[in-house]
Amino acid sequence: MSVSSNEIASIVQQTLQQYRPYRGFTFRSPAITVTGGHCVNQLGDILLELGATHVLLVADKMVYQLGLTTGSENAIRLAGLKLTLFTDVEGEPDSRLIARGQAVLSTSKADFVLGIGGGSALDAAKAIAVIGDYQGPLTAFKVGGIASRQVGLGAIPTTAGTGSEVTDITVIKDAELDIKVPVKGPALVPDLALLDPALMLGVPAGITAATGVDTLTHAVEAYVSRQTNPLSKAYAYHAIEALIKALPVAVGYGQDMDKRYDMAVAAYKAGLAFSNAGLGLTHAIAHQIGARYHLPHGVANAILLPYVMAFNALSCEADYAEIANALGVSREAMTQRDRCRVAILTVRQLVVDLGLPTSLADVGITEQDLALLAEQAMQDICLQGNPRQVTPVQIVELLKQVIAGQLPEGYC
Repeated sequence: MSVSSNEIASIVQQTLQQYRPYRGFTFRSPAITVTGGHCVNQLGDILLELGATHVLLVADKMVYQLGLTTGSENAIRLAGLKLTLFTDVEGEPDSRLIARGQAVLSTSKADFVLGIGGGSALDAAKAIAVIGDYQGPLTAFKVGGIASRQVGLGAIPTTAGTGSEVTDITVIKDAELDIKVPVKGPALVPDLALLDPALMLGVPAGITAATGVDTLTHAVEAYVSRQTNPLSKAYAYHAIEALIKALPVAVGYGQDMDKRYDMAVAAYKAGLAFSNAGLGLTHAIAHQIGARYHLPHGVANAILLPYVMAFNALSCEADYAEIANALGVSREAMTQRDRCRVAILTVRQLVVDLGLPTSLADVGITEQDLALLAEQAMQDICLQGNPRQVTPVQIVELLKQVIAGQLPEGYC
């Protein structure tokens, strides 16, 4: 009896389906996480435990000048480890900065890269540690596949926002193409994440607000992502629950160590959530706006998040209703749709209360580049997790509403 090629292909496909995990997921996190006020003093012992002998410390120039790396430097030297400094990070990192950092890493022969600072320094450290081992343009790595590195990697955040200390992603601007490229892969997960709220006490209120809303955006988008999983949803939910209580206080009184600690842990949880579940349309657009208009990432997210939530509500009303519970604004008499609506309005009000802009017009963006921004957003890896399918035309219409500062009359 003869068997056609189509029949053979069907049998092979059915066999492969049997071995494909049903509702399975992969979850990545740092090997070691250390938290607590002044825990940076433990850094030397931890690096020895990880087998480090020579550390390349990558830091924001301002963080270095403010002396926020001093404790880490002292701990490294007290442990008898060699230390090389690279403190050229200013603003969001681009491919030229990464090339300079990789040259320092190669010359120094350091075997451990440690990033200290905000998201820019941590992203730079991750890229320096990983991308130098691979050939090709930056854009070739945006879909993942970076699975190994030759050096150890650690991260110490001085702001509570990006979650870069735990994620498998780094965002680097391609200096030639003038676009932000999210690069993803398991090698980008640090071996060590150290959360010391004492390093965050002096962060200005505006930066605290913007990075805090960045954390909120990570948690919200991870919670509703099409790629979410039970662990990511749990981390995202509890990040939102903690953030809504801690962020206003941290912005209003930055010396509150407890609230700084709560924000650091919330950013960590949100980082774990989105690193393992993906993000969505807010980040896909924010990356383009940030690269083109040099708008801080947290500010771009703060402007966009309520509008994108309203757009996405058609596909995730139930999830937003659960987020209302985490935000503490759900009431027993409310319908699911009421909870969805109040969650969106609460996020919008939080942005207002923190003194952040609520429209693109507030930051000088007009309708001129909307079509280009929409096309670029459609190519962004973050869009893969968005709960609602979207077209370039819909993105343009959404951005027109964001410029006008009027929430769309969407599903909620």
